[in-house]
Amino acid sequence: MNNIYSYLTWRGDLTLSQSPFNEVDNLVLSILCYLDFSGIVPENDKQDITIQRAAAEYFSLHAIPQRPDPEKASSLELREWMLYLMADTRRFRNMRLSCLVQILDTEQVKQFSAMTILVSRKQIYLSFRGTSDDLTGWKEDFLMACMPEVPSQEEAVLYTERVAAQYPDHRLLLGGHSKGGNLAVYAAVQASPEIQRRIDSVWSNDGPGFQEAFLSSEAYQAVSHKIRSIVPKSSVVGMLLAHPENYQIVDSSQIGLLQHDGLSWQIMGDHFVTLPELTRESIRTDQRIRKWMQKIPQEERKEFVDALFDVLNASGAHTLSEVRKDRVKTISASFSSMKELPKETRNRILEFIMLLNLISRRLNDENRINQTERLLEKAPSLSIRTRRRKHSSTESKGGESS
Repeated sequence: MNNIYSYLTWRGDLTLSQSPFNEVDNLVLSILCYLDFSGIVPENDKQDITIQRAAAEYFSLHAIPQRPDPEKASSLELREWMLYLMADTRRFRNMRLSCLVQILDTEQVKQFSAMTILVSRKQIYLSFRGTSDDLTGWKEDFLMACMPEVPSQEEAVLYTERVAAQYPDHRLLLGGHSKGGNLAVYAAVQASPEIQRRIDSVWSNDGPGFQEAFLSSEAYQAVSHKIRSIVPKSSVVGMLLAHPENYQIVDSSQIGLLQHDGLSWQIMGDHFVTLPELTRESIRTDQRIRKWMQKIPQEERKEFVDALFDVLNASGAHTLSEVRKDRVKTISASFSSMKELPKETRNRILEFIMLLNLISRRLNDENRINQTERLLEKAPSLSIRTRRRKHSSTESKGGESS
């Protein structure tokens, strides 16, 4: 099955004049924003750097990547390999990067990063990064269910206005993966009518949704026809909160929650391999999360999020990787911290953790079953030949005995 690596290998020699910008290009540029280009990509429009040159500088600071094993490689290693391939393609190597912004503010609970890619002389792509490994970014994601606007969404609007003013003659493409997709949509909706008229497309690649009031607003309706929501078949993140129903469902080579990784999405030519519907477990997951959230009054949700992350931070961890690396320490410190919480809050946190474990297990089970069924469907002729050999053998033995 083909993915982004296949796309870069087999279609990377096609320039944009030969094959126009497409949905796969969007995913590539939204994932590119995850890499740390600090000190490499300029912070304003007065200077820029080609992807080829940025890659050379990036790999002068980091080891040149080897072809990764998809089953064992980290997200960083997979993304670095994508950059390595991009730098060698006619399609991407001369695209120029500028206007890099990276903000991490623990006190304001704000994690925001974005980068502008000059796709052509007429178009620029504003790439909004998804949630980083830092717990601050994850807490901000949870706050989306509690607040009409979180700090990174406000930053996304300001960034779009600034970049649009710096490139007044360019058409605009906005996109991002995970939280970055949410930021791209939010920025487009809150932009001025003048900027909205310059927007060609907005992509949310498995990005979380919004509160109902936002989707029903006139501002959202004004640009909704330009928004493309793309989710994998067992989407969880992309189904969070309220979301438009006209999303595109793509196939993935991964199972369960790992399908959130856009590098696993399946590609055919210049488009994604699409499916007619989400998996049954993805739909059940959406229903479970909604039902659980409805039990917490809107005015109490922020208090729950604060308590949840106070518990996680009690271990001294600052990133999800640290939490996973030393689970015993995290669990021990977390339980000690939870003793000081009100009983209702403590019960909600435990219930939430149990819900996440249930969701992860059932999604993985469902996808393993689906993969097994696919293998069986691909080998019907083998089964037929086997039955014929057995039948022939039986007839032969029967003939000899008679």
